[in-house]
Amino acid sequence: MQSWLTFVEFGEDALNTFNFLRHDAINPFVPVVYSFQAASHIVRSMARAYGQWQNAECRQMAAELRDLDLMGSGRVPLDKFYSQPKSANYVFSESTEYLQQIGALDEVGDAKPQVRIANYLTGPSNCIASSTFFSVCCLSECEGLMRELEQKIRAPTASAEQLLELVGNMSSSSVDAPRDLPEMLVDKLWAIADRHSGKVPLHAKLFAQWMHFVFPSECPYPHTVEDAAVLRPSHWSGQRRASATDEERERFISEFALQPEPALGEPLLSQWDDEEVLLLEDLPLRGHGLLWALLRHGAMTLVLLSTVLAGLQVLVRLPCCSKRAQKEEKLVLSVSV
Repeated sequence: MQSWLTFVEFGEDALNTFNFLRHDAINPFVPVVYSFQAASHIVRSMARAYGQWQNAECRQMAAELRDLDLMGSGRVPLDKFYSQPKSANYVFSESTEYLQQIGALDEVGDAKPQVRIANYLTGPSNCIASSTFFSVCCLSECEGLMRELEQKIRAPTASAEQLLELVGNMSSSSVDAPRDLPEMLVDKLWAIADRHSGKVPLHAKLFAQWMHFVFPSECPYPHTVEDAAVLRPSHWSGQRRASATDEERERFISEFALQPEPALGEPLLSQWDDEEVLLLEDLPLRGHGLLWALLRHGAMTLVLLSTVLAGLQVLVRLPCCSKRAQKEEKLVLSVSV
């Protein structure tokens, strides 16, 4: 009921905003009547603002999950994830198959499985609405952090020293700045820079992984999916495997309740994966540098030749087309006379 009341307030705010912007054209002494064009304009403005508005519920859900994360690792033990009472604001019932496929289930080591908060929040089960063209899902707080870095760096790469200074002064929902990053994370960033000739690529797997350990509740752990369809809400709609039954949840709770909790710090960072994935344009020319350079220049030459040929064809056709236009103009003049 509360969600419906807040949605009504959202609609009333959109209507009041529309009326305020056109108050000079509204007669205050007669009832306001909205044309179809005005109504469609109001609805479009609501559609554009709906994603940001509904994200408030996502932030509340994130706060609930962080309350279950007693170690501040950005992870919730699976038994606690399933143990929320039905009277709680949020009852989590996604199946382990779903959590595995979207990269939200951490099953490394002998400790009990855990749910990665950031990966879970950005999963398709938290999309409120979807269509063929777009989905309204929880906004990733990590994207805001990355935008802040991009605005300050204004380059695809940065030195480890610069990144440590910037990131150490960035705050998030669960992190207060300034802070000194753990030495093991500092060493990891320097190792990434050494791997790439002294610069850290911002849009690569290793830096995304580093950001996850720096902001574990906000930045998702980079996960490679076998099929991108698992990240679409339509893939899971109407399928039982997206949700666990009450019996399955009870079984997981009893099975993992007695297992040890994972330790914070170095054991968590032991999940670090040194495999790197770069954007194509950032790939270094190693070994086959000459071959790649020749292919690149060859492709540019082909594009240039095709552009020149297209221009020549236009020039060749111009006299023909102008003569045809002159004939048509003469015909029109003779008819009008």
